[in-house]
Amino acid sequence: MARYTTLYTSALIAGLTAALFGYSVGFIGGIIVLPSFLEHFSLSALSPSARASTQAQIITSWLVGALFGVPLGMPFCSRFGRKGCLVLAGGLYVLGAGMQLLDFGGIGGFEVGRVLNGLGVGVGTLGGPMYISEISPPSERGMLMSGYQTILQLSALAGFWGAYASHSTFPDSSALQWQLPTGIQLIPGLLLLVGTLFIPETPGFLAGKGREEEAERSLVRLRGVKGEEWMVAGEMQEIRDAARVSALVKERKESFGTELLKRGVRQRLVVGVGLMIAQNMVGLNALNYYAPVIFMSAGFTSVSSSLFLTGVFGVVKLLSAIAFMFVFVKIRGNRFWLLLGSSLCAVCMLILAYFVHRIPPANQLGEAKLTAGGVISVLTVYVFAFSFSVSLGPISWNVCSEIFPLHINAKCCAITTCTQWLFQIVIAYITPHLLTTIGWGTYLLYALFCLLIALFVFFSVPETRNVPLGREMDALFDDEKDIDEEEEMEEETETTLLLKHGQRERRGSLGVYT
Repeated sequence: MARYTTLYTSALIAGLTAALFGYSVGFIGGIIVLPSFLEHFSLSALSPSARASTQAQIITSWLVGALFGVPLGMPFCSRFGRKGCLVLAGGLYVLGAGMQLLDFGGIGGFEVGRVLNGLGVGVGTLGGPMYISEISPPSERGMLMSGYQTILQLSALAGFWGAYASHSTFPDSSALQWQLPTGIQLIPGLLLLVGTLFIPETPGFLAGKGREEEAERSLVRLRGVKGEEWMVAGEMQEIRDAARVSALVKERKESFGTELLKRGVRQRLVVGVGLMIAQNMVGLNALNYYAPVIFMSAGFTSVSSSLFLTGVFGVVKLLSAIAFMFVFVKIRGNRFWLLLGSSLCAVCMLILAYFVHRIPPANQLGEAKLTAGGVISVLTVYVFAFSFSVSLGPISWNVCSEIFPLHINAKCCAITTCTQWLFQIVIAYITPHLLTTIGWGTYLLYALFCLLIALFVFFSVPETRNVPLGREMDALFDDEKDIDEEEEMEEETETTLLLKHGQRERRGSLGVYT
């Protein structure tokens, strides 16, 4: 595997877009409650409701920025390449982090920085997975794409424990208490910007722009076969074929709406959008929001022990993501893990519904005692974390990045990624209200969603593991009419190229004799 050094390095650098995502999620919850932050931005003087509203705005502004960052990144991916998209993501993220640190305009300036931060994350969630998918050979694609989720979980964990450690290390009077965790955002952003300078553009994008020699050099570099170019001849031919079909489609000036009328494209969007919705509807945010209370009601009544167990929740997600990346992804296909994971999540939600139903009122949590049921509930939260992290967590991103045709890949990925962010906003908004109004019934509702997700996977999601991009991926979704049309376009392309070659030869001959 030494020859894949460039491949792994490139995937790691593109995977830093997940670090932008994960750290931003992980650190902000701890930062906005730090005494130094509240004092510096005069939030401590506000009423509890006004302070809660401002804190919610800080989180929501980032989510909205991420949502709009996806369509912002789409033209960059299509025109300037996947590398251009990564540069834009890193630049916006660093600019946003800088605004948060330099304190322009008080809390309003901090929120503007969060919006820019979110825009960068949104752009990154579009470009990062696309880049990794397009540079990966089928045998390595599952592992490398799963690395995206692993980096996300690792950086989220770093954000959570970073805020926790900062609170423990610095006094409440020190601005460093909130500035240090905020400033750490610059590290993955700058690493992404610098690292992008040293990685190749994806061969598929270069071939699609007619730069076939550059595409071949990029592929040779990624596969580590310099001097043995014959080893990638077959893969390069597949890339050329896909690029030629894409070019012919563009010459026909078929709109994206026309593409959507094709049964195969519609099927792929149903799968991609469905998986992104499922990733949010499985109920992870309900546990993220309520885990400390569950742990306290289980008998771990001190705030420190509750927060510690919440941190372990993040550790379990990280270790599960690593296990999936290096072990589970090679054992069985995507469908198996999606079905198993969603089913286990449903069982966990049913157990938690029963347990949460028995949680004492908030003013009695200090009286809760450690019981066998409490221990089971804590373990159930961790089993849920494992189930999510080996199924919908990584696989949703994996599938969406690999199933779409080259010529509409950026647009389709923009739709699925926007769906991810839109439903994050929806779930972040409705979960607290659900927990307030129907309480333990929230977990029953999420259990139902988990079962519906399992049915959706069983009937709608094909197996994509180890399937090469291009014709073989098309065959999973396209009906015979679409495949026949693609073959006709390829034949037409080859005929056109031969005619053009003949015209050039005739012009050359005339030039000799005249």
